[in-house]
Amino acid sequence: MRKILLIDDQIDSLTALSALLEHFIPDCSIATATSGTEGIHIAEKWHPDTILLDIIMPEMDGFEVCRKLKSGKETAHIPVILITADSESRVRGLKSGADAFLSKPVDKSELAAQINAMLRIKKSEDKLRWEKERLEDTVRERVEDLRRVNRALKTRSECNRAVIHAANEADLLSRVCRIVVEIGGFFLIINPYRS
Repeated sequence: MRKILLIDDQIDSLTALSALLEHFIPDCSIATATSGTEGIHIAEKWHPDTILLDIIMPEMDGFEVCRKLKSGKETAHIPVILITADSESRVRGLKSGADAFLSKPVDKSELAAQINAMLRIKKSEDKLRWEKERLEDTVRERVEDLRRVNRALKTRSECNRAVIHAANEADLLSRVCRIVVEIGGFFLIINPYRS
C-alpha cells in the first residue's frame, strides 16, 4: 500500500485533501500532521512514499520543513509536493528541494496526477537504490574473492621461489612456513609433544 503524508496546520484542508486522495487514489494509506515538526517526525518513522506540504504554517513554514526533510538521512529521498499560491513561492520551493507544486485552490485532477507521478518516481528511485545496494554487495564479495585468490597465488609463487633458493630442507621449511604465515595469512600451530 502506498503511503502519503499530508502536512498542513489547517484541519479543514487536511480533511479535504484526505477525502480527495481516498477518492482518486483508493489504495493509499494517509497520515496527517498539523505542524512541520510533527510532519518531520512522522516522515522519519513512517517513511511515506510522498509528502504533500502546505507552505503557510506557523512556527516552521513549508520551505523550512522541506529543507529539513531533504537534508535528513531517512527522508531525503521522499518526494515533496508544495502547495503554494504564487510563482515566487515556487522558486523558493525549488531552492528548498521541492519536487513538485500544486496551486491553491487545489485542482482535484492535478492533485491526483501529481501524487501519482511522485509515487511512480519514488517507486523507481527505491528500485534503483535497492539494485545499487545489491551491486555494491556483489562487488564487495567479488573483491574479497579476488583478494583470496591473489593471496593464494602469491603464496604459491613465493613457495616455488623458496624451493629454488633454499639451501637445505631446514631452510626450505623455514622459508615456506614464513611465506604461509606472512603472505598466506595462515596460522601455524606447533605441537610441542610430537617427537
